[in-house]
Amino acid sequence: MVTLLENCRVSPPPNTSADKSLPLTFFDFIWVPFHPLGRVIFFDIPCSTNHFTQNIVLNLKTALSHALAHFSPFAGNLTKPTNTNSETEFQIRYVDGDSVSVTFAECTDDFNYICGNQVRDADILKPLVPRLPSGVALLQESGEKCFASPVLAIQVTVFPNHGISFGFTNSHTVSDGSSLFNFIHEWAKQATSKSDVAGSDFLSPYYDRSSLKDPLGLTTMFKGYFGGADMAEHMEENIPDQSSGDKARATFVLKQAEIEALKSLVIEKKQNFPYVSSFTVVCAYVWTCMAKTRADVVGGMEQEPLNFGIAYDCRARLDPPLPASYFGNCIFSAVPVGRRDILAGEEGLLAAAELIGTALYAKLNNKEGVLNNAHALLTTDFAGEGPGSEIGVINNTIDFGWGKPRKFEYVLEQFSISRGKDSKGDLELGFILPKNEVDVFSSIFARGLNLTLP
Repeated sequence: MVTLLENCRVSPPPNTSADKSLPLTFFDFIWVPFHPLGRVIFFDIPCSTNHFTQNIVLNLKTALSHALAHFSPFAGNLTKPTNTNSETEFQIRYVDGDSVSVTFAECTDDFNYICGNQVRDADILKPLVPRLPSGVALLQESGEKCFASPVLAIQVTVFPNHGISFGFTNSHTVSDGSSLFNFIHEWAKQATSKSDVAGSDFLSPYYDRSSLKDPLGLTTMFKGYFGGADMAEHMEENIPDQSSGDKARATFVLKQAEIEALKSLVIEKKQNFPYVSSFTVVCAYVWTCMAKTRADVVGGMEQEPLNFGIAYDCRARLDPPLPASYFGNCIFSAVPVGRRDILAGEEGLLAAAELIGTALYAKLNNKEGVLNNAHALLTTDFAGEGPGSEIGVINNTIDFGWGKPRKFEYVLEQFSISRGKDSKGDLELGFILPKNEVDVFSSIFARGLNLTLP
């Protein structure tokens, strides 16, 4: 499917990035055991492979180098002491000469099919994301052995005369989606700028971890709980090697009118809900459709618990708040749990909206702050099955000079939301579902909207 054109490593320009060490915070430790994330962004650009290699590749390399001058931790490594009893801190460490692995490739398969909305094999995107290079054991200046693992790899793939895809594989431990997309925005801006100097609108990443207060001692707590993961084994779990099994992916577009109709229905019938937004009603609708699908396909187990994980950005909600440009992870989650028979029932949408709204309200409007009860992450039983999403959908405004992205997709995640390409009010919902459920889900999803619209 994919032919390698070039593999290289890209560093910040010489003498532009000082050595940098970022200790892991409690927000970061949560993700140490988590699999690497894969994301693919598609652009329509009808260029030949020759034009790509002769005119685009060099510009992308140069622009990436200048972007890394500001985001040098992405060129660094996650280091962890091999001795689990060590007092040495986990850290994201960049030293002069560190670099990001970048692959340039060609794919001659059908571009429109691969980035389409129709049902496709769940693994179809995996050849478009790179492997994270293997970690290495190293000896620190203190004489202690550590394991160092790269945190980001990039693959840019040309589909001759149709488009280009950007594939990213990254350790979630280094950053959340906000920091990664700030970096991609800067890369795109450098690629379209005639100057090597970042524009006046550049928002420099904020690296000061002392601004993040930890009154509950969560760093020590989370390090002890999540830090015991075998990082060497975990970081070898490369996305292209992981099979999704008998699953399919599909994208559903929710028009702004459909979203407003769902929201109006909830508000009309339940005016006292604590937290009603377009995001909550969309998630509630997805949750009920999944519950109905399981009821049809699986049968029985009417009282089966289903969860819905919602990640929310804490930067502006901390005391004191952190800048929007804070680099790293700064997300926590709310995980409402509902019974399948209720979610799949006649009042399922209202029940789901109330569960999601109540869970979010409790987290985002608690007088003790968003960190209240955070230690429950150590003991939470994520009962049952269910999707998850994040408050603040992906905004498709990244522009490498070819216009807005055609499509954004996660490679492994069960559910994702992104802005529609042609309308800010539309949302694209990406799903990975068992193949024996995807057709049933599609019918339930479409039928529910037809009954909702006036």
